[in-house]
Amino acid sequence: MNQVQKLNQLADLSYFDRSTLDQIVNINKKALYENISRWINQGKIIQLKKGLYVTADYYNRVKDREVYAEFIANHLRFPSYLSLEYILQKHGILSESVFAYTSVTLKTKRDYENELGRFVYRNINKDLFTDFEIKEKGEFAVKQAGVAKALFDYLYLKLYREKNIDKPLLDSFRLNLEELKPEDKSRFNDFCQNVEIKKYKKLPDLLFQP
Repeated sequence: MNQVQKLNQLADLSYFDRSTLDQIVNINKKALYENISRWINQGKIIQLKKGLYVTADYYNRVKDREVYAEFIANHLRFPSYLSLEYILQKHGILSESVFAYTSVTLKTKRDYENELGRFVYRNINKDLFTDFEIKEKGEFAVKQAGVAKALFDYLYLKLYREKNIDKPLLDSFRLNLEELKPEDKSRFNDFCQNVEIKKYKKLPDLLFQP
């Protein structure tokens, strides 16, 4: 069995790392790197980030590539969950289009770009890395914020360095808040009241006042 044929053993994996590939092909490190580079150039594997891959065969068989990209977003930077602009856009809260899968993570912020799209990660405090959902989407389980948590994450990071938060500043973000349900507003208020930083506690009143 040649090295290319050995890749067939990975064709059913949603992603794999370099160590998994190393176990399959069983060659020295230099040759492994050379083969990886060749397989990427030949379109046999797709590099999701340095050291993380998926076979082109698997990717070509994915029925919903957006859901697959959401799933991969959880794994490019771990731990993380989808939130911020990506989730807000899906709920019609943002006025502007978003062309990236945005997530929050406990690690340092980072951006990745690959064949699936652009992936943006922003750091959040460990105490706030909570209240995300795990959505079963076909064969993939995706960790993502609900709309209230995504709005909180978004404003928390946007306003972190602002000393004074007022209505004009919030209005400048051009959020379509009429899309929020009463229960979403109540949940958002809970997030704001539970954070220790005082300036966030007045956010609901400022944000939802006429």
